[in-house]
Amino acid sequence: MEDASRLFGTGFTYFCDLLAIELRNVEALGLAQQKMLEGIGVLARRQAEIVDGTVRRAFDTRSSSNGSAIDQAIDRIGSLKTAMQEGQANSNILSELAARNGGEVANILQSRMMAALDELAAALEKAAPQKPAATPTLVHQPSLAA
Repeated sequence: MEDASRLFGTGFTYFCDLLAIELRNVEALGLAQQKMLEGIGVLARRQAEIVDGTVRRAFDTRSSSNGSAIDQAIDRIGSLKTAMQEGQANSNILSELAARNGGEVANILQSRMMAALDELAAALEKAAPQKPAATPTLVHQPSLAA
């Protein structure tokens, strides 16, 4: 009975500790969400720049009808190779931006989770009544030799 009254007495403190932990968790989730939205914004701006550059090159009139058909084909092959290289470079940049942003968000959430676990352990230690030292009991084990 005494253990129950001690636990009830510290129950409000334990509840307040849990509430404080949850408030910090919500704050960390908000920060992670803000960081994620910032990253999405950067990614979207970079994608818009890529699309703009691609459209400009597509309508570039620098290759005119001067020259033979072979010269024009060679020019188009060079343009295609350049477009492929730029596409791969742009893909790498976008992947790096997404990975960096994802890593920052994951780091925020992991750090908060680790802190929350530490805080929960401390709150439990503070709220749990101290148990008396347990005395070892002998357990009867049946003998195998019969």
